[in-house]
Amino acid sequence: MIRKIVDLLSEYSSAIYKPPFGIKVHSNEKSFLHITTLGQRVWRRLKRDLALLITYQFFLQREKIPTSAKKVLYVYLGTPQLGDSIMDLSARTLWRVKELNVDLFTHKQIANFYYEDSTFSKILTNKNEIIKGYDFIVLQSLNWKCLKIKWRFFFRTPFLALHGHFYGPEVNRYNFSRDAWLHVLDLTDKKKQFNTRPVFNLKLNHSPIIRNKRKIALSLGGVTSWRTYDHWLEFVKSAIVIFPDYNWSLIGSNNGLKDSEMIMDFFIKHTNLKFVENHVGHSTLSETFEILKESSLFVGADGGLMHMAKAAKTPILGLMAGPIHPLMRFNTNENAYIVHAPNSVNEISPFLLAGLLEKKFPVNLEKLEMHFVSNEPDCN
Repeated sequence: MIRKIVDLLSEYSSAIYKPPFGIKVHSNEKSFLHITTLGQRVWRRLKRDLALLITYQFFLQREKIPTSAKKVLYVYLGTPQLGDSIMDLSARTLWRVKELNVDLFTHKQIANFYYEDSTFSKILTNKNEIIKGYDFIVLQSLNWKCLKIKWRFFFRTPFLALHGHFYGPEVNRYNFSRDAWLHVLDLTDKKKQFNTRPVFNLKLNHSPIIRNKRKIALSLGGVTSWRTYDHWLEFVKSAIVIFPDYNWSLIGSNNGLKDSEMIMDFFIKHTNLKFVENHVGHSTLSETFEILKESSLFVGADGGLMHMAKAAKTPILGLMAGPIHPLMRFNTNENAYIVHAPNSVNEISPFLLAGLLEKKFPVNLEKLEMHFVSNEPDCN
């Protein structure tokens, strides 16, 4: 009897760590199960189901967007980060297949990334801007921020949540988002026809241009310590010995200013300033996107600009660490070489990176290649 109850609870809680709609993507499910208990997983699902029942929303959930829905509101209130938004929103190009009219409700920071992007009919950031008249609501997930918008403004409107209860494991969000939208738009049987790729603001021209074969875009700074590299100066010193006539474009936000100043001081004292441009802290995202399109290589740690480089189709020498396996950011057919460290990107030697620069580039890779400094992280 006890075994049967445990099995039922395990099945019930599996929605926390298994993607909805039968989607299969790379994730660290095994590691997630190892660090959480059955009770914790049951509670994560149960508290949301209880909230849906108490607020009379449980029976308004749908699995697909009905064909009759002409006006849809997409409530996207995840972490307001550039990289996350590119992973989660690239699949929006599928909306055009169904001629779906979609408004986006999101954070102001996300709205700034995607202003004038024609994919969205409107981008709303203030609750006072929300109006009635939507046929259907799509929530990014069943988190409290999304649910509060649903309860307050669209109490009786049918809805679905792309992530459902799925929350916790690291996952390839590009592929998850694509497959989730294919399912809810009822396009799963045509999956091979819609191989979506990373895109940034579609106001910008994503078409390929002739790249400068001797230009490297180096991304400096970072938001979290374990994904912020502290050895870029040592890398540049080694790299210019290998490629003395290459041009360097330093890119990044204000958190990369210190590194950019040290690199510029080095160029002033030891080499020629004509080979370096410093855009750190004073270039817009659209200007940075153009720099990436012109560059023959992007070098940087996992973050927003790495995902922008993917959208620009720029070859990548990337640094990653911790539980995030390269296959949770890249597909095997992408032009990238990723070095992964167990705890922090600072465990990666700058001399190793310079050696890879000489060995693997500027010749374009034909597929994703990976180097693990230590043990390979869990990736099912």
